[in-house]
Amino acid sequence: MSTIADSALNRAVERYYDTTVDLYENMWGEHVHHGYWNPGESPAANGADRHEATDRLVHKLAEFGPVPAGARVLDVGCGIGGPARYLVGELHCTLDGITLSAAQAGRAQEKANRRGLGDRARFHRADALATGYPDASYDVVWALESLMHLPDRAAFFAESMRLLRPGGTLVVGTWASRDGELSADDEQVLRLILKHQVMPDFSSLAQHEALCLAAGYTDVQVADWSAAVAGSWDPGFAQTPPVERGKASMMDLARAHGVDVLGFFYAGPLMKKAYETGAMRYGVLRATKPVSTA
Repeated sequence: MSTIADSALNRAVERYYDTTVDLYENMWGEHVHHGYWNPGESPAANGADRHEATDRLVHKLAEFGPVPAGARVLDVGCGIGGPARYLVGELHCTLDGITLSAAQAGRAQEKANRRGLGDRARFHRADALATGYPDASYDVVWALESLMHLPDRAAFFAESMRLLRPGGTLVVGTWASRDGELSADDEQVLRLILKHQVMPDFSSLAQHEALCLAAGYTDVQVADWSAAVAGSWDPGFAQTPPVERGKASMMDLARAHGVDVLGFFYAGPLMKKAYETGAMRYGVLRATKPVSTA
């Protein structure tokens, strides 16, 4: 199902997030990821609960890890630092955030500095598969909705294992495809999502778990949070009006940011459909680096 050659993927992801950094922040604030609703809850009209829902996802994932207070954290795919605000500001972690987008890294650092967190949160442009950090540098490797952009997920699990201290924790939240065979229609919907969201392919939750175990992790736990997050693609919450109803504004966006930015708006209805059919899943994974490999 791959849509982008590995050699071009990093450049495409970098360009996409460099050109959409203002758009995402204006629409969604500091969090460029799903929201989370407890059973019986649903998105408020016009995205009124956006910050509460996206904050809740970060809190839930930190509890799932768990991320210990005061941990040294590598945030893989840090965006403009939304999750870091909680990990550093509330859990008192020290954090290095990495992203392929220099624009995102710069914006994240500005925000951390303004909040007085710059001494414990540093953001850099770096490749998640070749970070350059020393072995055993971190207590936690945190990857919230970034694995989908990686061309070699086995390499990510190996690199995160290298970077963690013995006993350290890997914490992942990611988009995934349904386990098992997909219908032709489901395949087509996922293929279009990959195209518009600048991703190489999807892995199932079972495949993520297998890659994690193959890398040598223990205590691997996987959970499906699809029901809790699917409301993120409600048009009102996601603030993605149908493209055909706003062609003039879409053209303005394309002129201001480049045509790549339109992929986000095309992908919104596709994401909603993929969750409704079950073709798209949202999974979380936590795992431990063994204290001893002997």
